[in-house]
Amino acid sequence: MDRMEELTQAAMSGNNEEIKVLIGENPALINEFNLDGWTPLHLASYFGKEETVKLLLSLGANMKARAKNSNENMPLHAAVANKQTKVVEILLQGGADSNAKQSGGWTSLHEAALLGAEDIVKLLVENGAQIQVKKDDDQTPLDVAIENGQENVINLLKNYVNTNA
Repeated sequence: MDRMEELTQAAMSGNNEEIKVLIGENPALINEFNLDGWTPLHLASYFGKEETVKLLLSLGANMKARAKNSNENMPLHAAVANKQTKVVEILLQGGADSNAKQSGGWTSLHEAALLGAEDIVKLLVENGAQIQVKKDDDQTPLDVAIENGQENVINLLKNYVNTNA
């Protein structure tokens, strides 16, 4: 197993001691991409490894890195996609862009609406996510929530739209 594979496994499992050793030996690994096109921060974010996310950020991980795959997502998108609310909060506090788009024009708010992740929708909006943003097919997060029958998110987004109208 090469060093990047070891780092991939450590990020996925939250093995912070192993991460410290690997990054200590080769600091450039922190922003390298694995075979799936994700950085260690993408992986730790997706798998909800809160302490690992904090460690990687403290070691200089790039939270704006775009995955080298068809999604072109950032660590925030990865955390939202797997409903990792605490990690979303950590990334937003660290300065992640709540309006960054991945392929198809999807924002984190679109993804949270799709998944019915009410707590994440609230976090994103509280951190500046644009409610009326459209993806490439002109759908807003509210449109996505309606299409997928996410009633709680539909009501929440309607309240935000009416409040900001």
